[in-house]
Amino acid sequence: MDGDLLILKEPVTAKYVLSVFREQHRLYFLLDYNMLPREELTSESTVEEWREQMDLLDWRPLGQAENELWEINLPDEEWKQVLEPEDEKTLGGVCELIARHASAPVIRDETFFGKPCRPASAFLTIQALLQEAGADVSEISPSTDLSEYSYQYGRTFLYKVANLSPGTLPRPEILNGDSYRGADLSLLWMTGTLPFALMFSLGIGSPWFLLIPGVFFLMYLLFRWELQLLGGKQLKFGELKTFRDLAELMAAEAPVVRV
Repeated sequence: MDGDLLILKEPVTAKYVLSVFREQHRLYFLLDYNMLPREELTSESTVEEWREQMDLLDWRPLGQAENELWEINLPDEEWKQVLEPEDEKTLGGVCELIARHASAPVIRDETFFGKPCRPASAFLTIQALLQEAGADVSEISPSTDLSEYSYQYGRTFLYKVANLSPGTLPRPEILNGDSYRGADLSLLWMTGTLPFALMFSLGIGSPWFLLIPGVFFLMYLLFRWELQLLGGKQLKFGELKTFRDLAELMAAEAPVVRV
């Protein structure tokens, strides 16, 4: 595909910002705890409750993170006014501050052969968001498997695509994570035991102690081989298989802007 794809942005409302925070809350719990949060965030939730439930940073790095997320540039002083004291300030105040400054991507209503097509419009918007994240979208078609991009560009799917229609993205799940963790742990144990194995082997003049890190290295190779067979670490969203599935879902739920 030639040229850059255009991303249409619209000013956000405090209601929309709150829906994004709720969506982040939902996805965070599903990915980290495999469960929905027991309590839903509201505009009356305190900043302290929000931070505790989401394991967020102190007010200054939290404000900087929100600047990055919403692509705004508010000074620390403005963030402190809505984030401190955390047991008194509410999430509603944070949402109102962001809504005064931020815009967010929306689905541009595209026309094909003289007729509007919502799924195709959603597909082009998703493509544009991935291109903005650095993906080569020239090979992405509606039939492309999501797994080829969803894990590598997980942040885009979880923070950009999901925000086209907060609450719409199906349950996220990390696939083949056990093999990935097994490979990491095996490599960690190999590097941790190797110095001691070398020291003892040189001390007694026998290489037998080197079998210990050798076993961990073999386990690492086996886990990596299994991971390659399984298609690597993947991020799955419910029963969605292809970009067509995702685009059709988003087109059915997300607002489409005519330009």
